Formats: sequence, structure tokens, C-alpha cells
Amino acid sequence: MVKTLDEKIKEAEQKIITTISIYKEYAKTLKNTYKNVEKLDKESIPLLGDLIETMESIPNLYIELKTFILYNIHRVATDVAETYEYHREKIIQNLRRGLEILKNKEGLIKMNELYRLILDGKIPLQKDQETKIMYSREEVAYKYLEVIIKGLLMDPTKYEPLYKQFIETNDLGEFVLCLPKYLPKYIES
Repeated sequence: MVKTLDEKIKEAEQKIITTISIYKEYAKTLKNTYKNVEKLDKESIPLLGDLIETMESIPNLYIELKTFILYNIHRVATDVAETYEYHREKIIQNLRRGLEILKNKEGLIKMNELYRLILDGKIPLQKDQETKIMYSREEVAYKYLEVIIKGLLMDPTKYEPLYKQFIETNDLGEFVLCLPKYLPKYIES
């Protein structure tokens, strides 16, 4: 069935509204992340800048993924630093190292691929996740990516080997099967 011109116009207008909304969320998250990282550790700002520059250099990197990565950095810089104040120096060291590791272009491209494959339904999900398929593919993609992103920011020594394995894998479906053993308590909920 051919759509009428009015329907095409409404569809295009809706895409504009959605795109504007997504970019506003990205800008807001970028601003909040910058503020909170600067508040925690001014020396991490150039590393954050390098990560953002690398993300922006990848033309097809989903804006939602960029926002999600920044959101996790924001959470580590605020929630974790405030909750574990007595480990502040270790948190700062881990954040710096995690930012360095995350700016790896191949890793970001691989995250983008995993995100797309999960959203497209091409990565098998765990049985309980399959029951929530209609609304949870994006949530599951974020949970898998959070293991890597937040792990690198909080414990880069432990998670860098996993990240290297992630970058080098040819089978992301097989790779995600090993992620549950890396799910720390802060991500399982």
C-alpha cells in the first residue's frame, strides 16, 4: 500500500522530533558527565575528551550508545565516588585507566556491533530475558555493555583482559555467553 503524502510528512516530522530528543539527551549527559568528572578529578578531563573525540570520529556509532557510555562514566564519577569516599584515590586511578582503555576505537566499534546485533535480535538472550523480548532488547544490550564499561571504570585490571577478548572475538553471540560470570553485584539488579 502506498502511503499518502500527508503520512510521509508526519513520519518525517516525527523522526525530526525523535532525533532532536536523542541529541538533547546526549548533550545533557555529556554536560553532566563533564561536570562530575571535573568535580572528582580535573586530571581525568583530557582522558574524557579523548574518549569523546574517538567516539565522534566513528561515523555510525549509535548516539544512544555514546550517551550510555557517558552515563556510566557519570555514575562512577558521582555515585561510586560518594559511596566509597574512603577509596577515592583508587576510584580516580581506576577511572583514569578505564577512560584510557575505553577510547580504543576498535572496542567502541565492537560495542556498537554488539548493541546493533542485540537490538536486531541476532544475539541469543538468556531464557528469562527472552520472556521480556518486546521491551527489553535495548535494556539487555545496555546490561551487557555495562559489564564492560563500568567494569573498566571501576576495576580496569580485572576487566581489561575481558575487553581485549571482546575486541578480538569474531563471534559476539558466543562472547556474551561468558558475561554472566563477570556480572558484579552492582549490575545484577
